Amino acid sequence: MSTGFRQGTRVLMLLGLALAVMAGGSLALERGPEWRLLPLERVGFDGDLAHVREADLRRVLRGHLDGGLLGVDVSAVRAAVESLPWVATATVRRVWPDALRITVDEQEPVARWGGVALMNGRAGVFRPRQLPDVPLPELSGPPGSAARVLARYRQLRALLEPLPLEPTGLALDERRAWTLTLADGGQIRLGRESVESRLARLVAAWPRIPGVADRHLALADLRYPNGFALRWQDED
Repeated sequence: MSTGFRQGTRVLMLLGLALAVMAGGSLALERGPEWRLLPLERVGFDGDLAHVREADLRRVLRGHLDGGLLGVDVSAVRAAVESLPWVATATVRRVWPDALRITVDEQEPVARWGGVALMNGRAGVFRPRQLPDVPLPELSGPPGSAARVLARYRQLRALLEPLPLEPTGLALDERRAWTLTLADGGQIRLGRESVESRLARLVAAWPRIPGVADRHLALADLRYPNGFALRWQDED
């Protein structure tokens, strides 16, 4: 076999490998010297990055970029990027002839969780090194209750919309009792059962409570079977 023919065969093989990988194909071939003929020279990042630092991205990628453009393990690269707390998802693609492009979608927090973590809109909990100084609801509950607490908070917030009471937090304690916190410091104790109907009873009665427009609620205890008890901040 002539040298020219062998070189032509190798070029065709490399092109075939490249096209297969660029098309998303899965290759189960032993990595010979051909893999090194396409070195990985550049790694670029896309996405609206407000909290994820490029220095952190490059740090977690150390040790994952060997093997050249075709030999790099894109699944491992994606997992490494998604290990950063502020990264929600990452997409990794090879760019001919010598680059990787990594698209990063950041987490979008909708609440604080337990005072030490954040929660996204799907009730996923993540723990950045520093919590952002932005107004977010304060949610808390036993381990494994994040999705339940977020869903209940959204439900109770919607029920309270007719009233001038702004919920800013919800806690589920170890006894499975619920307590809403209000923006002006007041609390609504809901107990463990019939939570929605108890709050609906307060909403229905609120317009008929004397002097309610001029007072700030300190505590509403809704755990009574046929009523509720109110205490105002000016009574403390």
